[in-house]
Amino acid sequence: MNILVASIQLPWPLDSGGKVALYSCLECLRHDHHFTLVCPVRTRSGLRDAVALQAQLPEITVRAVDCRWPEELDKANDDLVMRKLRSATIRYSKWKNRRNRIAPPQTEEQIYIYPFEPLPQAFIDAIAEELSRGVDLVQVEFAEMLSLGAWLPPEIPKVFIHHQLHFVYAKRFAAARKRGGFFEYLQSMMRIQERAYLQKFDGVVVFSDDDKNALADWLPGEKVHVSPFPIACASKATNDQADVSFTCIGSESHFPNRDALEWLASEVWPKIVEQRPSSKLKVIGPWSEASQTRLSRPGIEFMGYVPDLAKALNGSILLVPLRIGSGIRVKLLDAMSQGVPAVSTSIGCEGIPATDGVDILIRDDASEFAAAAVQLLDHPDLRARLAIAARELVARRYSPERVRQRRNEIYRIVCRQVMGRGQAEAKS
Repeated sequence: MNILVASIQLPWPLDSGGKVALYSCLECLRHDHHFTLVCPVRTRSGLRDAVALQAQLPEITVRAVDCRWPEELDKANDDLVMRKLRSATIRYSKWKNRRNRIAPPQTEEQIYIYPFEPLPQAFIDAIAEELSRGVDLVQVEFAEMLSLGAWLPPEIPKVFIHHQLHFVYAKRFAAARKRGGFFEYLQSMMRIQERAYLQKFDGVVVFSDDDKNALADWLPGEKVHVSPFPIACASKATNDQADVSFTCIGSESHFPNRDALEWLASEVWPKIVEQRPSSKLKVIGPWSEASQTRLSRPGIEFMGYVPDLAKALNGSILLVPLRIGSGIRVKLLDAMSQGVPAVSTSIGCEGIPATDGVDILIRDDASEFAAAAVQLLDHPDLRARLAIAARELVARRYSPERVRQRRNEIYRIVCRQVMGRGQAEAKS
């Protein structure tokens, strides 16, 4: 089939869970269908990343749509018209700010909780152009793209890949950050929109039974399909070092990671160090210097982006202190596939059919989380047992071949349903 994929994120470099999930699925299915991936790009580095992605997956077509604001374009390449447009944009922004001066400025937290802004015109025009060439199915990724369901032609099969149930995310965000009032208003408004947009798709793919159950009041069961992303297990466990340390994975750009590391650094880590003063924690992922300074504690080292995650995880215990979010954590599955034992909150391992004490240790209280981390540090036999069970779980439930078969089955089901609907409408 010719499948058009619309994504808010370009899945390269692989520095976030969402990017890894999309990339691994495209890689898994690239020989079964012809995919055209269309993404809005807002930086020059994003355009270079698109070229790198095309080299990594030559079987698919990567179309990065330049959606940079005029002031972000390279001045050396601007013509007179573009310079005037930039100037007009700046003047309009200043006028708008003066006009709306009685309203409180939008905070960063509000941006994270509300994803349904209009999509860029250039991106929509690119999608329309691809549709005019003929596609067999449209696959839409991430909540920011949900509004496409209200616009895409009804006769074309449409599948939405729900990486994170946003109404669940927003509710947990408000609870963890103790936000009410305006955030409750955003939740209520967003809940109505998310439900309405989802109902415009012919099929909705979620990564776990938990997510399917959460949508039970909104969508009929036959419209929601459970299909996780593929995770390839390592040929052997990487946890083979005598000097064991702790690892936390996540970039600052994803707000739940920021909340998680703040909680870990302020409430959990001091309790670990109190019991084991020589403990070390490696934080993997990009973090600003300001955040590193603010969250600095004895024993914590910020590693930045690491190209070889398996090597970085070798000889470590993964800590997943997430309190916000929904869906499945790619970083946890990656670690489990490498034979790395983990301590997680309930939200951190949500959607993964892991059992406390069998595949993982699950703790939500700060003191209990710290105690579980120290327990793994002190007991190599427990680390080994959890690591083996975790790798077997990932191999059994998330193998690329299993995911490939399931996704192709979903494509066939959705296309058959749309075809049947069209035939029924033609008869009537």
